[in-house]
Amino acid sequence: MANSSFKNASIRLTFSNGVDELGKPRKKVKAYHNVSDTAAATEIFESARVLTEFGMKPLMNLEKQSNVSIYS
Repeated sequence: MANSSFKNASIRLTFSNGVDELGKPRKKVKAYHNVSDTAAATEIFESARVLTEFGMKPLMNLEKQSNVSIYS
């Protein structure tokens, strides 16, 4: 039987950074580490909303990335 254990998590915010010379959207990514495994989606969203208020670029995407070890 396989088991798993939480290693770490981070949130990744992708901001709109204008367009390039070909008209394609440019993106800027900022990651914040040491996110709790038990952090709910609503809590993460509210934190990202507050962090976004510090900058001038609109938020395009928000992701929570978790790393888990799987072992037997």
